[in-house]
Amino acid sequence: MSIDEIRENPGITAPLVTAGGHWLPSTIRDYNYRCGGGVSGIYWFCDRQRIRAVPAQSLPQPLEHFKTFSIFYCAGLGFWVLHGDGTAPHSGSAWRPLRFDLGPNGSSYMTPAGNKETLLCQRTDQLWAHKLLPNIYHGPQTQHPGQGGLCGELPIFLALAALSMQPHLLQQWLPWMFQDSKWHMHSLPHGWQHGRGVVVNVYTCPSSWAEGSSKQDLVHFEDGDYGKYCN
Repeated sequence: MSIDEIRENPGITAPLVTAGGHWLPSTIRDYNYRCGGGVSGIYWFCDRQRIRAVPAQSLPQPLEHFKTFSIFYCAGLGFWVLHGDGTAPHSGSAWRPLRFDLGPNGSSYMTPAGNKETLLCQRTDQLWAHKLLPNIYHGPQTQHPGQGGLCGELPIFLALAALSMQPHLLQQWLPWMFQDSKWHMHSLPHGWQHGRGVVVNVYTCPSSWAEGSSKQDLVHFEDGDYGKYCN
């Protein structure tokens, strides 16, 4: 996978806004650009136990593209999500607000096409809800220990993890967040900055590396079949 920092071109004289006055990223090619910083340009490999950086020349082959999503943070609104590369959007693509659908066992499934504006439910002991998501996304409280988890589009989850901290901390803390086959939540100050965005690419892996992963494996991972990202 890769996580590249993106920004809107500062030369744009008339940024788009919604009817409510919130900034809206453009879908015009080159309006957004890769600005560097964070872990831009670094490839990461998950061996099912942990995440580690891999030099581009050492990447396993063949790699097959799974999904790409881009996310921008907009102060007062939350996250804009685009399916694809936000620096080179496909014709007809659109930025949509982050939404949620019902996942397994009372969890929330992240998607730009969901019907819910907030988590379906959450527990008071779930640090991840406060670290990954602003208050506007917080949902009803539950005391049930098996409910309130998070699953959904993998690139969106990785983007939220990246945006949850300042860019310069990512190289140290992103690997820390996934250990012993589980996601762990940091206690760092959040990294939500108006106009900050990331584009996340996720790839499959050949069987010669940690048993590999197929597209279907990754879909099962997104659906919570191997356990939710956060619980």
